[in-house]
Amino acid sequence: MKNDQVYQPAIGPYDQKFAGIATMMRLPHVPSPEGLDVAMCGVPYDMGTFMRPGARSGPAQIRDWSRFIRNVNPATGIAPFEMVQCADIGDAPVTPMNPQASQEKIVEYFAAMAAGGSFPLAAGGDHTIPLLILRGLKRGGILTEPVGIIQFDAHSDVLQTEGGVFDGDEVNHATFIRLGVEEGLIDPKRSIQIGLRGSQYSVDANDFAVDAGMRMIYQHEFDEIGPKAVIKEILDRASGPMYLTIDIDGLDPSICPGTGYPEPGGLSTREMQMILRGLQGIDVIGVDLCEVNAGLDPSGGTALVAAHLLFESLCILAEAVARRKGRV
Repeated sequence: MKNDQVYQPAIGPYDQKFAGIATMMRLPHVPSPEGLDVAMCGVPYDMGTFMRPGARSGPAQIRDWSRFIRNVNPATGIAPFEMVQCADIGDAPVTPMNPQASQEKIVEYFAAMAAGGSFPLAAGGDHTIPLLILRGLKRGGILTEPVGIIQFDAHSDVLQTEGGVFDGDEVNHATFIRLGVEEGLIDPKRSIQIGLRGSQYSVDANDFAVDAGMRMIYQHEFDEIGPKAVIKEILDRASGPMYLTIDIDGLDPSICPGTGYPEPGGLSTREMQMILRGLQGIDVIGVDLCEVNAGLDPSGGTALVAAHLLFESLCILAEAVARRKGRV
């Protein structure tokens, strides 16, 4: 694809990054995903969280801090804006105070994206949204078989709701993995969770994931085996289409305090970058990064890290989409 056919960050590389309306990575804002390979968007939905809401503010803050992103990954050499047509298409629609209506609107939003041949890179919102994105990708025809999940998170997100700790809508930020497996969207035997830690409600709280065959790397094990071993385990499971989801609480709260449910002792930014850069070449069909809460980190440090992790993820996604479309 020629350079003049690809959207590029609109402002020069060395000046005026501070000027203009904030868009994702300074790319143009376009009204629809039509003609895009990768559609960047926000999902300002946080009605699936039960403690310290406010992640609806995440997409706007991430856009602002993504002004710092440049064009080329220094470690991998990937220049994603040269490989695929990508732009910021704005935010998925939500209906405040109506979770069910919002969920259906979000699913349909991603279904339309997928039906047009665009692959999502989404900023949340709470960690309900991966389930809604996967439902949309299935409805739109991109997800044709259960997908493997690469999940960075302090929590496994497999909790039961009926008769359990969540007495209400079962679609929430602590259940998306369980529901995705039960709905046939997620293949647990090709899925891996990294960074799990923190106290649990019960000894068997995560048994659903264990019984389903999901690889769970708790933080204390990560500390023993390190990033290179984790990269190998991910690559060993990435035998087909994969979906990448990052809950910002997977990182240590000393680095990313702006999140609703922080857990001490998490991953570092450098460890996250190392792992993501080691995943170049896998067949990723979508990415989300969730749980950035602007009100809990007005300094913007959490959103800055989130923007950089989205760029690292875009490099993986861009190469995968370009390969699917016969460009690499």
